[in-house]
Amino acid sequence: MEKVVLLIIAVGLAYGVGCLGRTRKIGFGPAFVISLFNVFIGLVAVLCSKKIKNNEFKNMEE
Repeated sequence: MEKVVLLIIAVGLAYGVGCLGRTRKIGFGPAFVISLFNVFIGLVAVLCSKKIKNNEFKNMEE
């Protein structure tokens, strides 16, 4: 039971880091996958990635 709770927390944290990656060059998918292995490494990768400019981000949404 404890392992299931820890797994849910780990996936939730990885999802959060992935959401941060949406506005960065790394994107959601790679940030999420890296964070599944290690949340701290994923967070560092996202924070080191360049931000997407507003006009590039709007083009991605369309």
